[in-house]
Amino acid sequence: MVALALSIMPVRAAEPLHAPLFSRAFSPDYIATADDALPGETPRPVKVFFRVTELGDLKITSGRVVVADPFVRMDDPPIATPIPNGSYPVRLAVLQGTMGNRRVAFARVDFSPAPVVRWQAAKSEDFYRDAENPGGSWNFEVDSGMAAFFDPEAGAAALKAANGNEDFFDSWLEKGLNRGWKDDGASGAFRLLIDAGPANVAAFDAGWGDGVYMAYIGYDADGHAAALVADFDILDWSKVSE
Repeated sequence: MVALALSIMPVRAAEPLHAPLFSRAFSPDYIATADDALPGETPRPVKVFFRVTELGDLKITSGRVVVADPFVRMDDPPIATPIPNGSYPVRLAVLQGTMGNRRVAFARVDFSPAPVVRWQAAKSEDFYRDAENPGGSWNFEVDSGMAAFFDPEAGAAALKAANGNEDFFDSWLEKGLNRGWKDDGASGAFRLLIDAGPANVAAFDAGWGDGVYMAYIGYDADGHAAALVADFDILDWSKVSE
């Protein structure tokens, strides 16, 4: 099974139908059922639930946050939505009990304890529309199998440190794999929380690996950014029922 890569997201479809899972997946009592059968096969219901991993606090120092591959895309632009400087908890919802078993389905960073009332596709600062792409490009690419949240100042600091040091990112890989190996209930896990300049990088394995994925900003009832979710499209959520 491969991740569904959506390269164009129409404006009218900013919130996907499975957006409620961006919150429910992080609830310890969430249990659902999915049809694990291939087309033409007899229905094969399986249990779906998540195990939540606390990765640590993301440091924001520039009022911006990037969602990108931490090994090959540290210079990607941040999302356009401003974020107050501070430290914010990062959690991973690791899918259990079906074809995507033990893989990260959603990564979430909370900027506020306020409940999210709506989700909107996270547009980068260089978001664009043109005749061939009227909906704009609202996704992020993964080429190393890993994804991350980080302040752009952390990205710049990491690239500066890596210049002339060919082992720099190898050390990140080793640390992330070592911590991931200790994460029970995960498969091929990568877990990294590491300082870079004045901020830090929170990195993790990305669902099925390389691909093009979506990120969403969650807004509270007052219209303030309350959360950011990276969605790794690990299942056909239309086959999941509670």
